[in-house]
Amino acid sequence: MKITVHGGAREIGGSCIEVQTEDCKVALDYGTKFEESLRNQFPEDFDAVIISHAHLDHSGQLLSLSKKKPVIVGSKITREVTVALLEDMVKIQSQKDVSYLYDTHDANAIREQWWVRDYIALPGMAIKLHPAGHVAGAKMVSLLSKKKEVLYTGDFCVHDSEILEGCNTEALPNKPDVLIAESTYGGKVRSPRNELVDEFFRQILAAMDRKGNILIPTFAFHRSQEMAKRIDDAMKAGVLPRYNVYTISNLANKITEYFNENKESFTKKIQRQKQPFKYSYVKNLYRTGQIREPAIVICTSGFGHAGASLRLLTEWAEDKNNSVILTSGYLPPDSPLKYAKEERRFRNNGDEISVKAEIEQIELSGHADQLELVQMVENLKPERTILVHGDFEQAQALSQEIEKLTDVWIPEKGETITI
Repeated sequence: MKITVHGGAREIGGSCIEVQTEDCKVALDYGTKFEESLRNQFPEDFDAVIISHAHLDHSGQLLSLSKKKPVIVGSKITREVTVALLEDMVKIQSQKDVSYLYDTHDANAIREQWWVRDYIALPGMAIKLHPAGHVAGAKMVSLLSKKKEVLYTGDFCVHDSEILEGCNTEALPNKPDVLIAESTYGGKVRSPRNELVDEFFRQILAAMDRKGNILIPTFAFHRSQEMAKRIDDAMKAGVLPRYNVYTISNLANKITEYFNENKESFTKKIQRQKQPFKYSYVKNLYRTGQIREPAIVICTSGFGHAGASLRLLTEWAEDKNNSVILTSGYLPPDSPLKYAKEERRFRNNGDEISVKAEIEQIELSGHADQLELVQMVENLKPERTILVHGDFEQAQALSQEIEKLTDVWIPEKGETITI
């Protein structure tokens, strides 16, 4: 068995890991990197492509396989959301580049190639998918071939959130020969989630007292729905007072319907609700001009590069009564939100905008932190662990914590390990 890391080595984004035996060749994820060329950079001769979850850094290169027609495997909600995200990508890239290679037919071809399965058999290999937490429909992947077992975590989360159960590590294959694990927060330990949620509400209440606007940049898939549900439930319970609350994202609105149609992907409490993601106090808008201020606005893009989040950041940044709440721990180096937070200024269309609004970062992440990652290694006892999907510093920090428990490898892009 040979494992080759084509993407996601010592970086976040573009995940793709090849597992090859004498009998078959499988890809674990097939993602793109944010703002990079979407031209294919991975091998295409796979017998099957397993998609751990729908985020584009794990699925965004699938368009290049639309003519190759390999078997694609993943959960039902991952399929529906991935196709929606690919259609949106086609729309955006076609507007930027008239010679863009793909269209919506290619995105829909991915749906036709997709098998919704938790188990498949290939020549000489058995593949099983396990709940991973992180986002709706996310899966870990175990591959068994000639008594050698590999477990790929994708992105995962051990702790529960308001809408999603965390990964049960005790239900995973024990003592795999190789564990391929994300290391996004390999060097970070977060406060308990309930404390972070309490801090989030305190920040909102402080901005409400100032009659300020509150911008919450988020991602169209899962984070938008989770945030809207969190605020809606808090207003129902009296934790937050009534305030104008909006979501602005046609894509997020579309994905919310998939959430209502796939309640089985969520907690038992969510499953008991008829339309769990139909909100009482949160309204969906189509454009920023419809906002009645002061307001809380949950909108894309999550990193502030474009869309309503960049527009509102530009309009609201110079008012000290306003607030921007970031709930993602990772911000790309070129993100306007990163500049706004760290430099207190950013550029948009050539103009430099100073930031007087409060900017707070509260990491309500769906990734495992260092303690959860170490806990998983202690529970599973893998012979060898490959760390991917994390900056080199994060992977190194995690390596130092687990090197007495397992043989650790932090691969460079293109490296191969033979079992």
